[in-house]
Amino acid sequence: GINAEYGELEELLTDGGVHHVTFDVTNPDTGPMVEAVAGIVGDNGLNVLVNNAAIMRHGRGAFGCSRDELMETLDVNVTAVHSITTAFHPLLKLGGAKMLGKVINISSELGSISNTHNSFTTAYRVSKAALNMLSRCTATDLIKDNVICLAVHPGWVRTDLGGPNAPLSVEDSCRDVVDIIERAGRENNGMYVRKGLTPEPY
Repeated sequence: GINAEYGELEELLTDGGVHHVTFDVTNPDTGPMVEAVAGIVGDNGLNVLVNNAAIMRHGRGAFGCSRDELMETLDVNVTAVHSITTAFHPLLKLGGAKMLGKVINISSELGSISNTHNSFTTAYRVSKAALNMLSRCTATDLIKDNVICLAVHPGWVRTDLGGPNAPLSVEDSCRDVVDIIERAGRENNGMYVRKGLTPEPY
């Protein structure tokens, strides 16, 4: 079931056009998840995959970041993205045969190496920088299947991760990301962008 605090999600799931598949992104057994989604999309394949799951444990800097924390953060924020995208590759390829497919990896401006001037949230920063490279590498392989891949900074959003002081609402951020998904074309493959498909510095 869904946690009671996500009442709006429960309400959304009453819409017959919305399907819910529960899966732990760190679970290496992706078979049941892929089978469930394949049963929903059928021969149409998958047109859009948004990799959004992420964790950020603390902000104690490089030497306050333990080995375990770094490994856990990389596992969720990078390795799981690769695992999920790889698992869905056949369905993405099937969808790409009919129309341009899109993989959107939710990154962060904190993954920008050139814009890093402090060590706050080291593990998270490292993971998002790695995700940007993973997105670029994935893009070079997916394009032959008529599927593009982008890393997207969604803004600083008021979520459990972003905190209550973030300036952007979930609704506004979602609109911005949907706009990117709708507008992105082959010419944007492999890019690291924010609102309006504006390039973000690596």
